[in-house]
Amino acid sequence: MISLLGENCCFENGERFEGEFGPVDTEFDEENEADQRRRLVQKSKGSEWLELFADGVNSDDDFKIGITMSNIKKGKKSKVSDSGVAVKYFSDFYHSDLIIASPLGLKIATNNEYEEDGDTDFLSSIEVVIAHHCDVLMMQNWDHMTTVMDRLNRQPKKNTGIDFSRVRNYLLSGQASRWRQIVFISRFSDPYIISTFNRHSKSIEGTLKIRRKVPADEGSICNVLTKVRQVFQRVSSQSFSSQGESKVKYFKDAILPQLIRTKQKHTLIFIPSYFDFVSIRNIMLKHEIVSNHFVSVTEYSRVSEVSRGRARFMQGRKRIMLYTGRAHFFMRHHIKGAKHLIMIGLPDYAEFYPGLINMLSEETTSSDAESSTTGMSCLNIFTKYDAQTLERIVGTKYSERMIKSEKKTFLFSS
Repeated sequence: MISLLGENCCFENGERFEGEFGPVDTEFDEENEADQRRRLVQKSKGSEWLELFADGVNSDDDFKIGITMSNIKKGKKSKVSDSGVAVKYFSDFYHSDLIIASPLGLKIATNNEYEEDGDTDFLSSIEVVIAHHCDVLMMQNWDHMTTVMDRLNRQPKKNTGIDFSRVRNYLLSGQASRWRQIVFISRFSDPYIISTFNRHSKSIEGTLKIRRKVPADEGSICNVLTKVRQVFQRVSSQSFSSQGESKVKYFKDAILPQLIRTKQKHTLIFIPSYFDFVSIRNIMLKHEIVSNHFVSVTEYSRVSEVSRGRARFMQGRKRIMLYTGRAHFFMRHHIKGAKHLIMIGLPDYAEFYPGLINMLSEETTSSDAESSTTGMSCLNIFTKYDAQTLERIVGTKYSERMIKSEKKTFLFSS
């Protein structure tokens, strides 16, 4: 963005800006084996993960900055081509031309001491909203985004030196949101993103949504390398809000009894929703037989807990591992020792699907007979409200058929 302003620019508070938003200084010793191993592990997690979380990347999710831009000239007789732009970082929000902030940072800035709506007057005249990386914001907390959107373009509560002669009439009549432009940019389409967009897109010019259909040969399922039968089971659900309960109920009634009866080991249960994870964990904790035979890996687990749980699962000392979607997004663990994969919902990122299944190709270290005689398996639970996620995995053609078909079980082989 700064490069678009041209060469004749001067900056105020530039050093502070570089200090707070610049790359994080990290030390790397090429001769140190631990540093080399860490670099190799991070490189294996993919370019997208490196861009967001690698060493040296500023991944702070609580930031906000106001920017003011004004024209400057070298002299009274200077030409327009000689003029430049003065950029001031960390300007007061009420006098800023541009505000760059995370949803969390902006939410905190507009909260009062009781964590309720506080000073939101500086958001009353917002004309353009650009939400970049909406898919990443969802992995943090999409509620922060909806809270910020609710606080836009409200009528000001106090006078902050406003020149009312320059205020447009539609602002005075409370129609600011009708003249506001919203741009949501995301790697994929999601019901939460679409719902927020539909709710707050009130422009008099209408709305435009761009969606890409996925050919069958470009679905992420084509990247599955492990030879395993992939079963997709559609579960009935009455509403979008109750789909999580429907998946958990199916797990409790159909899947868990089978796991108990067969005493199946090396079973990795992937749960995209943390709320569904809590429900399934509580069900297993209350069960006398399985309460001592599973481990959990979540985004809130300590490093020691994750290492201990992964080791016990790989060695077969724990039969089941519960693994959340956000834990995989932030950490990209390579789970060893898994021979059976159960997905209680499909991953939002399509590339996670083949990545998780390809983990099944790893050999287990346990020496029990069950480990060497049973084959690998993959069971995926979904509802009709997972149509967009399913489309990215199997393609548009197959996803439509799987959602509308009278059959509820579908088999894919690799």
